[in-house]
Amino acid sequence: MKLLRVFLISMLGFSALAQTAPKCEDSFKVFEGKYLTKEYNDAYDLLADLRKRCPKVSENLYNYAEVILKYKIEVATLPEEKKPFVAELVSVYNEQSLNYPASKGAVNKIQLQYDYKLINDAEAYKALDAAFAKNRKSFIDYNVLLTYYNLFFEEYKAGKGITDDQYFDKYGEITAQVLSAQAEIAREKEALLKKAENQSVTDIERQFIADADINIDGLENVNEVIFSQSRDYVSCDKLNAYYAKNYDAHKADYIWVEAMVNALYAKKCFKSEVLQKGALALDSMKHSKESVYKLGMLALKKGDVDAGIKYLDQSANLEKDFSQKAKIYYEIVNASKNKDKALAKKYIFKTIEVDPNKVEVYLVLSEMYANMSSKSECKLTDFERKVLNYLAIDTAKKAASVAKYKVASDEAVKRYSKNLPTKAEAKVLGKKKGDVITFGCWVNESVTLPNL
Repeated sequence: MKLLRVFLISMLGFSALAQTAPKCEDSFKVFEGKYLTKEYNDAYDLLADLRKRCPKVSENLYNYAEVILKYKIEVATLPEEKKPFVAELVSVYNEQSLNYPASKGAVNKIQLQYDYKLINDAEAYKALDAAFAKNRKSFIDYNVLLTYYNLFFEEYKAGKGITDDQYFDKYGEITAQVLSAQAEIAREKEALLKKAENQSVTDIERQFIADADINIDGLENVNEVIFSQSRDYVSCDKLNAYYAKNYDAHKADYIWVEAMVNALYAKKCFKSEVLQKGALALDSMKHSKESVYKLGMLALKKGDVDAGIKYLDQSANLEKDFSQKAKIYYEIVNASKNKDKALAKKYIFKTIEVDPNKVEVYLVLSEMYANMSSKSECKLTDFERKVLNYLAIDTAKKAASVAKYKVASDEAVKRYSKNLPTKAEAKVLGKKKGDVITFGCWVNESVTLPNL
């Protein structure tokens, strides 16, 4: 009987929970509606109750709350008016990290407290260092990464117990996380763009797509700051010695090897044997578009064009984002244009096929047409080489379809126009308007002579 009573009580409790769950969802939908229509003051009035009753109704509760409270902070004119909203946002971040441990709540809280001088440098560094050790993947925001590195660097310079080896380790870890964050943002953008082709995306997703390139550029600026500040402390010789000494002990640790490879690569230590060894190890542990791209670029830096092109082509085949694929093809074009022009031309058209706006490749192709390296190339006569400038002009004009390349296109056309064949030269050879000059070799095009 006692067991039955306990069972009935528990079932009543379960029933009560079941009845409150839809209320949470309904309340959240009302709140979300206010948020999506940017009625932030009305949404704010609903926020406290939702946070108290329904802390796990959706992670968007905290994402929306962040936007709303940042709005309230922004429109508040006096510091004392901002203060309660800042404190409330700190609480929101605490609740977010409690209910969604994989979120960025913890690091966002630290950055907010640091920005508003609620914690000092030492406290911020200690908190960020602990958060980085616990959940490195949450360090996506470029402001957070820059704050963390700057505070770490100041601790190191001040001689506060950070050894040279620890500095090199952290330098590599933060550099690797910057690159990882860039890749993560690019992947998420790619996935959302693909989703948008077949279904609607949310406002937050739409904003993510709009901000993606800005955030990637912001992360690139973080790397530039890191390299600039560390110039007097980090050299290829020092990095190579440190990583070579520690490689065997960490060679099975993907994160450590990735940090090493990114640190050496970013520092342009292309002659480093341990860099090459690490890049191959990364590809072996996790074959990806990033791993083979890195191998391709390393091969090119060492002058092995054939291997570089092979790896880059593999990377392009693994890349699903068309604009990124086009960038890789463009790398192949630049690598091959002086060695194998037929191959370069092939990848020029592959570039345009996947990204019609990548028109700078037309400028490369026009230059290839206009600048045959010698009379022996393709066994052309002087007249034929001059005729190729018509093809160069037509090709360069295609680059003008994108505004930022119009000036370069116009300048190229003027340059090539100075080298066109004259009427007298054509007459000597019995050539006239309407005659077709056919080119074989890598050019594989025909030009119909206009009025000379």
